[in-house]
Amino acid sequence: MVIVFDLDDTLYDEIDFVKSGFREVSKYLGKNEYYDFMYDIFLKEGSGKIFNRLIEKFSLDVSLQKLIEIYRFHKPQIKLPKDSLRVLRFAKKYKTALISDGHYIMQQNKFNALNLEKFIEYPIFTDFYHTKKPKLKPFKIVMEKYVNKKNFVYISDNPKKDFFAPNELGWKTIRYKNPNGIYKHIENNAHYEVENKEEIIEILTKLNKMYNSR
Repeated sequence: MVIVFDLDDTLYDEIDFVKSGFREVSKYLGKNEYYDFMYDIFLKEGSGKIFNRLIEKFSLDVSLQKLIEIYRFHKPQIKLPKDSLRVLRFAKKYKTALISDGHYIMQQNKFNALNLEKFIEYPIFTDFYHTKKPKLKPFKIVMEKYVNKKNFVYISDNPKKDFFAPNELGWKTIRYKNPNGIYKHIENNAHYEVENKEEIIEILTKLNKMYNSR
């Protein structure tokens, strides 16, 4: 069995990266009040035009692109929650991979900050391969890596794009309904849905028994 993870809002809460990025931008600009402004806008309006609004509000002499680069490429101050650590430690007895969208340098920085190299054998950052979910390509790359394996499981949070491809390819899919995530109100389309990560371990154990009994 190959256990494949998503990253953002699955192994950690992406809001922690957002806060880390806002802190880094505020540090570069030299005022803590900028953090409060950005976070308030984020909570009210989402992430779309935050830096535009920041520059306009405070008449900042800085380019939009510069702020985006600072946010996107900073080394994030994030860590794995304990429940994710338990799942990852359990998964180490199997083959492990990761499929994550987003700019590949940004995702690699997150991967490194979380020390996921201790647990994930084969990370796939889709941007590096000029693809993204819900396309089949990143999932096929994992299958080509583990060509001798028949059973794959994908664990992720976003029903809008994450499960179509693995479902089509015959994988089992587990949706972690993250209470802090932006997709928590989206209807599930994975084989399993959990709100507690301990349940992921139970499902993986059952699936492994099922595969071994064939």
